[in-house]
Amino acid sequence: MAPGSGLAVEVRQGRHLRVTDLEGLQVVDMAVFNRDNLREKLSTSNSRNRYLPRPGEKYAPRDHLEEGDWLMSTLCRPLMTIVRETPEPKGVHDACNRMCDRFLYEVFYGIEKDGCHEIISNAVAPYGLLPEDIPDTLDLFMKYPHSCRTNHFEILDPVSRPGDYVEFRAEINCLVGLSNCPYEPCCGGKCTPVKVDVYEDENYRPEPILPPDEWRRRELGRRRGK
Repeated sequence: MAPGSGLAVEVRQGRHLRVTDLEGLQVVDMAVFNRDNLREKLSTSNSRNRYLPRPGEKYAPRDHLEEGDWLMSTLCRPLMTIVRETPEPKGVHDACNRMCDRFLYEVFYGIEKDGCHEIISNAVAPYGLLPEDIPDTLDLFMKYPHSCRTNHFEILDPVSRPGDYVEFRAEINCLVGLSNCPYEPCCGGKCTPVKVDVYEDENYRPEPILPPDEWRRRELGRRRGK
């Protein structure tokens, strides 16, 4: 993916999606939809706050996502799982901010330019999705911490180095919209290409895709030994 380009890719249940930062310091915005019901889509808030704690783990709302975490939908079921990420430290993917858009560029910079919202909207438009259907994205590699000193979020350089990647496994059939972010300030001052791979996991055995309520009952039963 060239800087400022978009991509829509279908990732069937059990397949892996890998996004590789080829030159380092590049941010990629990612929106995820249930391919079989496009009205169900990624919720970064649910991903941070509606996860099921691991056995013996105390629940606490989180400010980031990392290896082993689910990307949860607006109906509180997993769309994808983060199975591996190579940047250090782990979990530096913004799950709080809204993606860049023409409003940002026109109001704050006085330029006419498409942002990640328009780029993803155009990429998924062939599926009948409209700009207002695009959820808040998970912004891969973006370092966007909150400062208690200033009471503001801060845009810092990503921690990804050349060749670093983050990889996901689809838990249901997914449609993924990607934007290779054109906003230089969050990409170390220069936007660069990234690589996207989708491949089979020969060792994965998919389970039946259940409606959200049935999935939740099954998962809770597993954790409670029932």
